[in-house]
Amino acid sequence: MFTQNRSSRRVLFLIVFLSCKIFSGFCQTNFLLNGNFEDINKCKEYNAECGVKAWFYLSNVKVQMIHNEEDTAIQGANSFALFYEWKGNTNFTPIIGTILPCNLQKGKQYIFKGWLSARLHPKLILKPSICTGEWFYVPQRPFSKDMKPDSITKLSPVPKTPFFEFEYSFIANGEERYLTFGTFVNQDTVGGKRNLLGGQTVSIMLDNFSLTSTDSLEIACPAYTYNKERIYAYDYRHKEMDYTLYGKGKLPVALSEHPDDNITKFQTPPPPPVKPDTLKLGDVLFDFNKAALKASASIMLEAFFKNKKDERTIDSIYIEGHTDSVGSDTKNILLSQQRSESVMQWMITNNILPDDKIAIHAFGRSRPVSSNKTPAGRALNRRVEIIIFRQQNR
Repeated sequence: MFTQNRSSRRVLFLIVFLSCKIFSGFCQTNFLLNGNFEDINKCKEYNAECGVKAWFYLSNVKVQMIHNEEDTAIQGANSFALFYEWKGNTNFTPIIGTILPCNLQKGKQYIFKGWLSARLHPKLILKPSICTGEWFYVPQRPFSKDMKPDSITKLSPVPKTPFFEFEYSFIANGEERYLTFGTFVNQDTVGGKRNLLGGQTVSIMLDNFSLTSTDSLEIACPAYTYNKERIYAYDYRHKEMDYTLYGKGKLPVALSEHPDDNITKFQTPPPPPVKPDTLKLGDVLFDFNKAALKASASIMLEAFFKNKKDERTIDSIYIEGHTDSVGSDTKNILLSQQRSESVMQWMITNNILPDDKIAIHAFGRSRPVSSNKTPAGRALNRRVEIIIFRQQNR
């Protein structure tokens, strides 16, 4: 039961959360399972491929996996093909549906996207459509009477593919458990075209479905992995599933019993980045070709650290020593190292920061900021740069 594994689920949730923050700032969570249709389902009845994990359909829909010639990053190895007979119904026709692994946030906006390619009689006009709610939408069933299917009007061709990408946005009411994808099909009667007689086969190929929040801070619920496993475990198709969906609009899939673990969560936004302060000590603040600080350098340092009013305290300091190109590399490295050490010692003596919070690096002549061909340029290159890193606001 989920109760026994709850702590481990929370650990996994935390790992995913931290990975998003460390490696990409924020993850744009897809709240649909198997939206790329790569995870194949094997029916228990036939021990053969007969669909994809987490997506369900009624018996009037026939499905087929389309194995793409090339496994690309955007299209994957598979696409999902569906076929059904159109018999003049102009209302919403459900094709496939899925159980959402997490409850959506009431009042939040979500975007449903996907790829679609359709083949049908040229006299027919097809519009992709969506219906979300507590049940899988089944036409003319009591539980579907208050559900509001809507057509998707925003479509654009996907270059170098047979697909069109669709996009649909909606405001969640917090009661969404199922997402049903379907079509509206009408006849094109412009110009006195005759009505079609008999049934017409509609063929649809799907790929790259996603459901994301417009709030980039919204992430999956703690029970996401547990719920995914339960939804994936339901691998029946055909009669048993068809009877259950038609009769109840729900499948016998038991998700987490902890309501709070089923609701999407929000990341805490990171504090704004803090730019380090940089103080440059020029060559005139040191004795000629020496490492000792002049009195004027001490006055400048005291003024900088005493007058710098900021709520953030200093976290650490990095001191870089630089020289011009005159002299050997060994001599220049030594001089830049000694000058950096002189500055660090002044900071320790004046209680600016302890030595374990100060780092130094001697660059010698390797990082000039000006040309070494002129006296003025060489003077600019002889310097010590003090980089102050400050703690974030608390």
